[in-house]
Amino acid sequence: MNCRNCGAAMQPVGNRSYFRCDHCSTFDFPATNGDGVADVGAVTELPCPVCQVNLSVGAIEGHTVRYCTACQGFLATNADFGEIVPKKRNQFSDQPTIPRSFDPKELQRRLKCPQCRKMMDTHPYGGGGNAVVDTCDRCKLIWLDAEELEVIARYRSADRLPRNEGLLVSTASQSKEPQTGWRWGGDDTFDEPTFGEWLGGIFSILGRR
Repeated sequence: MNCRNCGAAMQPVGNRSYFRCDHCSTFDFPATNGDGVADVGAVTELPCPVCQVNLSVGAIEGHTVRYCTACQGFLATNADFGEIVPKKRNQFSDQPTIPRSFDPKELQRRLKCPQCRKMMDTHPYGGGGNAVVDTCDRCKLIWLDAEELEVIARYRSADRLPRNEGLLVSTASQSKEPQTGWRWGGDDTFDEPTFGEWLGGIFSILGRR
């Protein structure tokens, strides 16, 4: 992104979504989309893995990404994404979790990595949040569709969830046979129970025998 006044390259300010020209001190505040992607204005030669439109340069929380102006998905390095997620979760820390289940058909799609052009791995995001992501281990890249970052950002683990916002229930309570699965009441997101929750489930099972 170049400065509109002097043409020099602009730099992101800290972890913010705006830029500053070190040459003439001009600031630029790009508009952001629903996932907080700021349009930097440059177009790359990398194709969108979903719709094949050339990806544009963008920024999320001060980290450079490549995003699609057509489908609003974005591509980030694993390292950058690892820093983006906690920053976004901090922004949503005082807002309710939005239960969401993904369509299993999403796991069947096959996308090519924009960089190496080989097939990416499609799988549920393993860091919490019911979203399907596409990753390339060769290039250390991750692709997210529009609004999936918000789903991941709104996720909160069992030890952070307020009492009035959800209930962790054992699937064993829905069957006569003991089961090991755990889920959020009314949601399909699975989480590891705490020791106390695990012990309570065992006592519940034993009490019915």
